[in-house]
Amino acid sequence: MATYFLSFRIADKTTNGKTYAERRQAMIDAVRTKGLGFWDGTTSFLLVESALSTQAVAAKASAPLSANDDMLVVIDPEDMSMRYFGKVDHAEVLSSFFKFPGKA
Repeated sequence: MATYFLSFRIADKTTNGKTYAERRQAMIDAVRTKGLGFWDGTTSFLLVESALSTQAVAAKASAPLSANDDMLVVIDPEDMSMRYFGKVDHAEVLSSFFKFPGKA
């Protein structure tokens, strides 16, 4: 079991037929597991407990998002793995902070 940090930016517009609120809720529903830790106290940051790998969490969380308009970063602080999705400016700088960086 691992704890993941998810940071995201969802465009405030309808894209792929889904509104901001629908995409945000779909992402939350994709990564939230009943009975495991979950915190969503701020607008664009989640703490998620999961048995999945960093890549798998990123894949589930990014599925309802738009690669052209939204952005997601998933971090496992224990092993310092990270996956990003969407429009990430200076991905090489973001990647430089982690042992195991990659694109989702």
